[in-house]
Amino acid sequence: MAQRAGEDILFDCESRTVLKFVLHTNVPGHFDFGIYSRCNFSVHVDRNDIASPITIETDSKLEQFRSVFTNNACVNNEDDDEDVPENRTYNNSANYNRPVVLNKSSSASDGENPFGSTFCYGTDQVIVEVMDNSHIASVILYQTVTP
Repeated sequence: MAQRAGEDILFDCESRTVLKFVLHTNVPGHFDFGIYSRCNFSVHVDRNDIASPITIETDSKLEQFRSVFTNNACVNNEDDDEDVPENRTYNNSANYNRPVVLNKSSSASDGENPFGSTFCYGTDQVIVEVMDNSHIASVILYQTVTP
């Protein structure tokens, strides 16, 4: 089976514009491993509520860019592994974008994914799918649509 390019691009056929880009890291242990080639990327995130711009790269781990999604509302427990989402306490859940748990399988009858769930963290125009080991599985870039 030939590998696909490391990115997917979704087009709107009516407006002939790109709606979103999906960048795949092809990390071993992810459900899509071996399907895509590795996409080397560097995404710069600059928001008013973070001290300085943050760069999310192919090899980045969650700890390096978590502030983009937490607004500093997340405090790690001293005895816990800070890279595992279940081991965190949240000071202000209104300011914290909790991850959406994603459990992919090849069909509805397959049951549980043998690779485990991933966690999707999102903000305006960026969704990052993170594996349990804090490595990035994919990044989705999209433009927000105003009604």
